[in-house]
Amino acid sequence: MIKLQYSYKTRITFSENIYKHHFLLRCAPSVFDFQKIIEEKCVISPNGTVSVGRDSFGNLIYDGYIGDFHNFFEFEATGIVEQSYYSIEEELNRLYLYPSKYTLPMSNIRRLLDDAKLPTNATTLEKVVFLSSKLRKVLVYESGVTSIQTTAEQALEIGKGVCQDFAHTLIALCRGNGIPARYVSGFMQGEGFTHAWVEYYEAGVWYGFDPTHDRCIETGYIKIAHGRDYSDCALDKGVFTGMAQQNLEVFLKVEEIHS
Repeated sequence: MIKLQYSYKTRITFSENIYKHHFLLRCAPSVFDFQKIIEEKCVISPNGTVSVGRDSFGNLIYDGYIGDFHNFFEFEATGIVEQSYYSIEEELNRLYLYPSKYTLPMSNIRRLLDDAKLPTNATTLEKVVFLSSKLRKVLVYESGVTSIQTTAEQALEIGKGVCQDFAHTLIALCRGNGIPARYVSGFMQGEGFTHAWVEYYEAGVWYGFDPTHDRCIETGYIKIAHGRDYSDCALDKGVFTGMAQQNLEVFLKVEEIHS
């Protein structure tokens, strides 16, 4: 067991006043077999109406509206979680066997699937590790070349990407080989930005795998949301009335604490 303390703050500054601002946040962890919530707090500014609920995948959401004029939007989620080995017992939703918006098996995906012949009699984990190793030969980590709209197919065409692209592509490879897989958004131990990884399914249990770092997940990853792909797991969505440029600032820190 380990305890992780997290602080996640996002501030969006607008060049002009906006109003009628609808937002949906996935910014706080939920309880899973491996993850227990010890403390949790979310502060949103400016004041508006906020309801707390669950989306169709069971992820915790803050759904809100700010009607008045404002030139910034800020939320800060803080808390402590306790974790054991990363695994989640759950009945399989067969949705995670099929392609989704970001993971459609087009020509680049199909070519990689043809090249990545799985070892005979390999376990599911061995298959995932093998597919991740193949992926890392054709996709190099580099920020600033893809966006949140980039699909796995497009990332392979570019040959570069970030954690979202690694996750989408590994999911496409897993599903193409009959392995249920889903996208996860969350926090990784350390300082920086939010992270994305993959869960694969074997014998009634979801396990975590981080293709960006090419490793199985044991602890140190705080899970926020899961779904078919990024479109189900975006941490911050919003629409508003107004003509304004946006400046985004993000701070995230996750550290182990001892008590």
